[in-house]
Amino acid sequence: MKLTRLILPVVMAFCVTAAFAATDVSGAWSGPMDGGGDAVFQLKSDSKGISGTMKGADGKDNPISSGKFEGDKISLTVDSEWQGAPVKLIVTGTVKGDEMQLHIASDNGYWQTDAKVKKAK
Repeated sequence: MKLTRLILPVVMAFCVTAAFAATDVSGAWSGPMDGGGDAVFQLKSDSKGISGTMKGADGKDNPISSGKFEGDKISLTVDSEWQGAPVKLIVTGTVKGDEMQLHIASDNGYWQTDAKVKKAK
């Protein structure tokens, strides 16, 4: 009985640590968008959520204003611009290992595409 009381917390701590390590999306991600061009992200994941940047068509890094990762679902809001006007991009998708299947759309509904990105080694 005492052995079980000692082992159970160790096993639980290992499981929590393993789950967190498996969900770390920090790093460089890139891949082709269905509409042409590449989706390029530099992500940082921590206990507060996801931050980082998404490279725009103009080559500029656009900041991620909010990002969440729950289970295998990821969502990001990217503050960008198009022809000098501010545009908020909504990025949603799923993460499976070193790949993400993403849907990227402007918040006004004028533009959208899908992308499959991979994490740089």
